[in-house]
Amino acid sequence: MKKNNPNPATRTQKNPVTPEKETLIVQLLLRCGLFLQREMNQVCNRFGLKQQQFSVLNEIVWHGPISQKELGETLLFEKSNVSKIVRILLEKKLIDVVIAPGDRRMTLLYETPEGVAVWKDCMQAFHESSTEMMSQLSEDEAANAVKFLKKLQRAFKNK
Repeated sequence: MKKNNPNPATRTQKNPVTPEKETLIVQLLLRCGLFLQREMNQVCNRFGLKQQQFSVLNEIVWHGPISQKELGETLLFEKSNVSKIVRILLEKKLIDVVIAPGDRRMTLLYETPEGVAVWKDCMQAFHESSTEMMSQLSEDEAANAVKFLKKLQRAFKNK
């Protein structure tokens, strides 16, 4: 059964108006983002984490020790969200805090062995899910997608 087009701008037309290329790209990225967010939430939930908590843990594992300020800037999270997530990860004993060498006023976050174990398990599950999702792409398509997305990411960071 064919659904009615819910877009009021195109509902009454036989041939819907094609959005500008840029708008279409953003719409498709948003849809993919929502799908990936849902998938990632399901994976993270299996390990007792929320997606944002895993994102912080992932950043600490890859780039730690790291300050809360750097985390917020890198992940584009509000300062209050970073503080809340860090507190939760500390309570779960997935990360710990150390005073920064050379600046006793600053603290740095680093992963604990328990944090690394959870991170590895979550990454393995996410890899399995990603492999299944991306199996539709050829090697060339995957390489072009990575190139495009990295370029787009740089553009967002420079905005």
